[in-house]
Amino acid sequence: MKKKEKARKLISLLLVTALFLTGCSGGTKNKETEVTAVTTTDTPTPTATTESATETPTTEAVNTAAGEELEDGVIKILYGAGLCGIPIHIAKQLQFFEAEGLKEGVDYTYVTSSTSGVEMLSTKQADVSFGLVAAMLAPLDNGLEAKTVLGVHTGCIQLLAGKDSGITSLEGLKGKRIGVENLATSPHIVAQRALASVGIGSTGSNMEVEFVVFPKADLPVALKEGKVDAIAIGDPQASILVSDGDGVSIFNSATSELLKDEYCCSLWVRNETIEKLPKKLAKVVTAIQKASIWIDQNKDLAAEIQLDNEWLVGDLEVDQKTLADYKYLPSVSGVETALTRNILDMKELGLIRKDTDAETLAKNSFIRLEGVEDEITGTIEAPVDPASQLK
Repeated sequence: MKKKEKARKLISLLLVTALFLTGCSGGTKNKETEVTAVTTTDTPTPTATTESATETPTTEAVNTAAGEELEDGVIKILYGAGLCGIPIHIAKQLQFFEAEGLKEGVDYTYVTSSTSGVEMLSTKQADVSFGLVAAMLAPLDNGLEAKTVLGVHTGCIQLLAGKDSGITSLEGLKGKRIGVENLATSPHIVAQRALASVGIGSTGSNMEVEFVVFPKADLPVALKEGKVDAIAIGDPQASILVSDGDGVSIFNSATSELLKDEYCCSLWVRNETIEKLPKKLAKVVTAIQKASIWIDQNKDLAAEIQLDNEWLVGDLEVDQKTLADYKYLPSVSGVETALTRNILDMKELGLIRKDTDAETLAKNSFIRLEGVEDEITGTIEAPVDPASQLK
């Protein structure tokens, strides 16, 4: 694709903002969800896949799981339209699930919803959800029956200063107004952790900034009109604003020393699913794990497949540039580390109940699934020809 004109990018920004899952964890709203709150479908993409996309993967790929008896039951995988959720999209498009011996409609299915991943998990409308570690901790602290099983990638959130604000670093935010979609959301929490790293207070007992809440779609406008000095916002919106010259990135969780090696997004699974469908779940997680590594090895192509199949509305050049900074190298032990670190930081910031034992919460919110490797190395080949998924 050729680079779009600025007007085209602004339109894309509005469309993406309407669709994008805040920090990967909230609910989404796309053409399938505007009327129906919850949809279960065997073919979740808005557009039909090419003929080759529905072919059975190679015999060799399927036979890796041949002869293994799996539990009865369909695992419901929640997907959204966000850039961060690309492993879920690629796993579907390139048949990574089928390569693990799973059959759609029998072993797994896709669901989407305008409600949050937390609600979908808690109401049993979804068994597996993709979401930010930070955003899940308060619900877990309040009794959500779920665990994280795999760290998927780093990155996601940026702090942008207004182009005419004169602010060029985190230190410059002291005494300033910062726009957020809502308090206790992932962008807000990342902003607080970033501010704390340079000694700026952002809690009730030591508030040295002012957080101003705006609807997500209005955050870019608030920044450009000077209603706030900075905003905390997720990609790809952040990258689009920077690309258009409407914001200056002063903190990027994908590249900052503070968070660049910390998994921001991970897979979350209901406890009941872990207990009742462990073998099948391990294959679902492994499929997403392999799809993630394939993305890391083929980022530009992955972004193109995602856009061509309408899993996301956006600009290819911006999406590719954004993904370039992300590490899609899944890890089981890595997410345990990220989980513990987030809990300790949030406890210190007062974002988790005072009577909560941080170590206990971390232990109860993570599990190692038998059959899922801690990390997978080497080149990952797609089960079907990726070129068949391009328009």
